[in-house]
Amino acid sequence: MWFWRYRLIWLAWLLTACVALPQAAGAACVVAKQETVPVEIVAGVPVANVRVNDVALPFVLDTGAQRSLITDAAVQRAGVRLDEWASTTVRGVSGYERHRNADPASLQLGGIALRRRTVAADQTLTVGPLPQAALAGHTVAGLLGVDFLAGFDLDFDLPHRQVSLYRVAGCAGRFPPWPPGYDVIPAIQPIRDILIIPVELDGRTLRTEIDSGSAISLLIEPGIDRMGLTPDILAQDPAGAMNGVGRFTIGTRRHHFDALRVGAERITDPTIWAAPVHVLRIVDMLLGGEWLRGRRVWISYATSQIFVMQGR
Repeated sequence: MWFWRYRLIWLAWLLTACVALPQAAGAACVVAKQETVPVEIVAGVPVANVRVNDVALPFVLDTGAQRSLITDAAVQRAGVRLDEWASTTVRGVSGYERHRNADPASLQLGGIALRRRTVAADQTLTVGPLPQAALAGHTVAGLLGVDFLAGFDLDFDLPHRQVSLYRVAGCAGRFPPWPPGYDVIPAIQPIRDILIIPVELDGRTLRTEIDSGSAISLLIEPGIDRMGLTPDILAQDPAGAMNGVGRFTIGTRRHHFDALRVGAERITDPTIWAAPVHVLRIVDMLLGGEWLRGRRVWISYATSQIFVMQGR
């Protein structure tokens, strides 16, 4: 008898603890703004000044880049030392590039000293070319990717030309300091710092990454297969071309769909570019700048959630 009484008391305590947990978690939620950075929209993507060796250089804030990158010209301009022992191969939609790593003495975004999310907490950058022709003639010094950015939650307010960086801890659910009425989209993080959300295109669910470094939304090879778009079907669509990291141009097609649903929002009659390229096997589509520019979007790496506020 004492055994069952003990179990009942223990179960009652466990249930009480479980009920109390959300309140405790909510009380412990910390949302601390670190910096608000002004951005310029260059060729459809957000660009902010990053201080490299105390030289202000324009970098694309790129949530689709796993590794941050700096151009050869920017290395020379900022007097950045190249690592004699370490180099990196970068894979982009345009191909592969391999160069010695750049090792700046200092790296800052706004007033924040940046460190990579590695055991060494280093500041190294990959060196490689960027498609300046695709940047409308603007000179951009590099890409600031998620190896630095994912240490923060990112509040992209591109309608007001700014991005805010937050430190978030102990939070869940709706915690951004926004007015009510925003949408919450749960994400998965199958690879560190890569958030994937479900997006519905013509009734099919696609694994989608929000890519602030892409001016357009792009259906890539796995998504093309999921949508049943054969080469013969795509050959009937208007043709285009795109550049990414690398020196090659990729042929694209612009395809018309009936509806795109992102969270609670339904977009009718979208036209989306399609290209037979691979980014990650788990990604079907990139949701790019043309979607981000009309919305305020909070990317929460700390809680694996996306928050979307329409029309603000």
